[in-house]
Amino acid sequence: MALTPILVPKLGMDTTEALLTQWFIQEGDYVSKGAPLVELESEKVTFAYEAEVSGKLAQIVAAAGEQVEMGAVLGYVDTD
Repeated sequence: MALTPILVPKLGMDTTEALLTQWFIQEGDYVSKGAPLVELESEKVTFAYEAEVSGKLAQIVAAAGEQVEMGAVLGYVDTD
């Protein structure tokens, strides 16, 4: 199993955290590179974050409704 972390991207110069508003897929679902994974909301922007790799969503670490810091792990994609 090759797990790739899904990390909260930097959303702006002054942004330190964001609200994870929703996951577009569930654990066990297959995701293609470039497909939307989660929606993040900061004070200035709502952003659909896209998968950087293709594979199966192996684990969700941060749930919808949680505040997450930039760089935090949201979940893991199994790229095998």
